Amino acid sequence: MKSRTQQTSPERGRRSSRRQAAARGSKAAVVVRRIVAIALLLVLWQVAVLTGIAPGLTPRVDRVALALIEILGRADFWLALLQTVSAALTGVAIATVVGVTIGLLVGSIPAAGRAVGLILDFGRSFPTIALLPVLILVIGANWRMEVLVVSLAAVWPILVQSLYGAQQMTSAASEMTRSYRIPPLLKFRRVLLPSALPMISTGIRIAVAISILVAVGVEVLSQTPGLGRLITLAQGGGRWDLAFAYLFLIGCFGWGVTALLARAEGRLLRWNRLGEK
Repeated sequence: MKSRTQQTSPERGRRSSRRQAAARGSKAAVVVRRIVAIALLLVLWQVAVLTGIAPGLTPRVDRVALALIEILGRADFWLALLQTVSAALTGVAIATVVGVTIGLLVGSIPAAGRAVGLILDFGRSFPTIALLPVLILVIGANWRMEVLVVSLAAVWPILVQSLYGAQQMTSAASEMTRSYRIPPLLKFRRVLLPSALPMISTGIRIAVAISILVAVGVEVLSQTPGLGRLITLAQGGGRWDLAFAYLFLIGCFGWGVTALLARAEGRLLRWNRLGEK
């Protein structure tokens, strides 16, 4: 028995090391493919501009790169970034509180979940930006108005995902809470909320991406201080290289926030992945 154990233990170690090396190799390959794809896209962009295929106002890649360096050294960019990010994240925070609470409450009641289906479909498909003229007249073109528009746009994915998460609670868990007469508040905190967390986290990631786009769109249309207003000013001044650079930085910021949320979700909800395995 000892000899078998001594023989199998090194074999398991070698297998584990081979799996880890394969995983590292696959990750490196993915990174290389992404870099190659981005490089090819930039080359095609430059060729399209130089050959006249792209529209006349499209700047060259090298000019956009120089504009990026110029932007990063300007104080007004960092102030505008702070204004846009604060509006987006505040709107997401409000949408999370409202969406999670309503979604879990409605999703835990089957009859209520069926009754609000039409309202959810209408809310998800309604263009929130269409409310902008009315909100500007009522509230004004300010930070509060921007936060309200972001909240209205971001609440729907969180609400829908929370509702689906509550509806996925197993019948065994529901029967257990009834059998042990667990109070509603304790059931909400200890049973319903943990079972719906994976779906809620997905809704929050979607809402964060939406919030950044909506915040920039509101700033472009209403000239509220932020990155959207800087894009409009750059376009008005004929600095299309600056406008493209701002768009590039907005995309990078949104990608970075989404990646951080996905990594945090992977760490905090590791128990969910282990349970699925």
